[in-house]
Amino acid sequence: MALVIIALVVTARAVGAYVPPDLRTSRVPPRSELHYALLVAHIFTAAVAVVTGLAQCWPWLRRRYPAVHRWTGRAYFFGGVFPSALIGVPVTYLVPLGVGNQLSLGVLDALWIATGVAGYRSARQRRYADHRHWMIRNVALTLAALTSRLIQPLIEHLVAAQLSDPIAYGGDALAAGHDIAGATSWLSLVVNLFAAEYLIQRRRGAAARRRARPAARPAPRQRGAAPGAPHPASLTP
Repeated sequence: MALVIIALVVTARAVGAYVPPDLRTSRVPPRSELHYALLVAHIFTAAVAVVTGLAQCWPWLRRRYPAVHRWTGRAYFFGGVFPSALIGVPVTYLVPLGVGNQLSLGVLDALWIATGVAGYRSARQRRYADHRHWMIRNVALTLAALTSRLIQPLIEHLVAAQLSDPIAYGGDALAAGHDIAGATSWLSLVVNLFAAEYLIQRRRGAAARRRARPAARPAPRQRGAAPGAPHPASLTP
């Protein structure tokens, strides 16, 4: 629950910076009005993906209202992940925060689409175990932007400690800013993917242990006892 609250708060803060839309308050320096419009569309559709993705991970909703779970999943993919990932292609190309940041966002975007398509196809084919695994990966990628905002202060601290070093940055704030953006984006991507794979392997291990657990066998019945008669051990005081 704490993770859900943090995710919603961070998402609200990220969206709030673009309400109302204003070029002067953009957290990412836009290259043009078109770039800014694409950026806003990307952020709002990503917010839809975060909210509906958290709902998809709610076991109570999945068990109690499977129809709501299915429709929420469609909203997650077609109203959140798919349009946000497509809009993210030109946004990533135009983002002026260095090649390292652009590459990390490009890899994230490609994995976001690939895992989303794999999860949707496995659900359509009723391969629900595979569906859950792909969607764990996909939701982890959806939340990577939130993770980056949580770890960014740490990266800023590490870069600031080397800012005046003539061999590292030599006081170049622009190079330091690009390094912060790239390192934060790559680290959040790796951390979330590792967390997703850990959760998947943990669930697979638990399922394997359940399958390997021997079924409980009934106590042997004494020879000559009536089929419904109690076992002698049960009559011992």
